[in-house]
Amino acid sequence: MNKKNIYISNLCWSKRDNDKVIEYLRKEGISGIDLAPLKYFESWKNIIANSKKLKIFFNKNKIKINALQGIFYKTKYNIFNIKDKKKITKHFELIIQLCKIFKTKKIILGSSNFRDPGNLNAKQADRIFSNYFKSLNKLLKKNNIFLCIETIPKYYKEKYIFEFSHLKNLVKKINSSNIKINFDTSVYHFQKFNKNKFLKNIKSIKNIQISQPIFDYFDKPTTNNLNFIDYIKDNDSFNEISLEMIDKRFNRKKFEISIFNIKKFFNI
Repeated sequence: MNKKNIYISNLCWSKRDNDKVIEYLRKEGISGIDLAPLKYFESWKNIIANSKKLKIFFNKNKIKINALQGIFYKTKYNIFNIKDKKKITKHFELIIQLCKIFKTKKIILGSSNFRDPGNLNAKQADRIFSNYFKSLNKLLKKNNIFLCIETIPKYYKEKYIFEFSHLKNLVKKINSSNIKINFDTSVYHFQKFNKNKFLKNIKSIKNIQISQPIFDYFDKPTTNNLNFIDYIKDNDSFNEISLEMIDKRFNRKKFEISIFNIKKFFNI
């Protein structure tokens, strides 16, 4: 059994808490973070220069970046708006530049507003979505970057990809070696963990994020998450595991308990 590398999403803390949190993660032997760039910066403007400075800070603290996320935050682009297509591709080019700066090969794509189909029916939306990402594949492949698309449960106001089976079929339709699934355990926030369903689609999964209902702290892990961890910790298909917690008011005590728990359950 290979040792798991644990990463924590920076959606959990604000910029003002960053230095102390990063120092704590380093001391606890956490490998790094899933990086949402606009948790550090106000906008996408001048983000290349700013990111180069941030990378120096991460290097100093021996923090690796597992993946970029929140990539369409503070944009108004919509994949189903034909007028946005060129702008979206240009934005992906920017995100790929950030991947190179932070030395990560993975991009996580959720972004409910970006993929809101409006009045389109399912067949129309699937055709537009799959055709666009087929066209993006050349750019991803050229730069050796994996785009990991995630399911977001309907409870969180997702209007398009809220069923894992739908995402699985879309990824199959796109048929790209560089477009895979980000498996977030939020798919089991409101239903029982299905090991067979996970195992059946394991070749399509490139990244794993563990999350609690409403993306709460991991201080009181759900039975679903514990069952999932029991399975994944002995599976050598995935050696990089992320914990995603979202909080506008950082709770240091709950955060530290969460880190303790994730390390304990993965025997780190």
